[in-house]
Amino acid sequence: MCFVFFLSRLYQLSKAGKLCVPAMNVNDSVTKQKFDNLYCCRESILDGLKRTTDVMFGGKQVVVCGYGEVGKGCSAALKALGAVVYVTEIDPICALQACMDGFRVVKLNEVIRLVDVIITCTGNKNVVTRDQLDRMKNGCIVCNMGHSNTEIDVASLRTPELTWERVRSQVDHVIWPDGKRVILLAEGRLLNLSCSTVPTFVLSITATTQALALIELYNAPEGRYKQDVYLLPKKMDEYVASLHLATFDAHLTELTDEQAKYLGLNKNGPFKPNYYRYLCTLHI
Repeated sequence: MCFVFFLSRLYQLSKAGKLCVPAMNVNDSVTKQKFDNLYCCRESILDGLKRTTDVMFGGKQVVVCGYGEVGKGCSAALKALGAVVYVTEIDPICALQACMDGFRVVKLNEVIRLVDVIITCTGNKNVVTRDQLDRMKNGCIVCNMGHSNTEIDVASLRTPELTWERVRSQVDHVIWPDGKRVILLAEGRLLNLSCSTVPTFVLSITATTQALALIELYNAPEGRYKQDVYLLPKKMDEYVASLHLATFDAHLTELTDEQAKYLGLNKNGPFKPNYYRYLCTLHI
């Protein structure tokens, strides 16, 4: 999500040898990626769209730009409401995942004149350009779930020939000279942070992950962490998850000594190696 920009700068500083302190990459921890980025966005995308537009999504044609964790959540939610969902991707692995999940992978320009909703989830800039905005159908809804306010070229819409009409909080109609209207939500900023509520349960998971990362950096013996960017240790990711299982009255199965020896694991974890990412897309 919006942390991608800051993370990329941290890695750039580290590579250039200009990072002044150790930093923990919480965004790419499993308990951030899977729960905040995937499950939270799966719920908040519908909340944000319904609050702002009151539109019915059954049968609507929707493009989700990007099939990382945020895109996966948005696509699943809209598909469940009966929307026809297209996906755009640059990564062949994510594109193949989208195909296997039942979505058609397209280039945005192939469907730009047909779709009713466009949602950006890429972490990039200028994903939706002025030329594409010009070619959208009347009444198309455009919003961003991915990264800051850079994904939609909103600046290009602030020109004398286009009229802006604020129809309700966080909802603008951008009107072309021929009368065509594009419905822009939150002026291209993050829809879930601007127009919807965020489930407190997910906030608890993310906040716990962040707190443990700070505690780890603060309490670590001198020399363990150099002036570099680190991923949260797998054991801590698992601990964050275990703290939240009681909410669901979930009971973990315990390995026997024989099973643990067979797998080469400690009975108390970590249960996956540090390189195992639970199919998360790393934004580095």
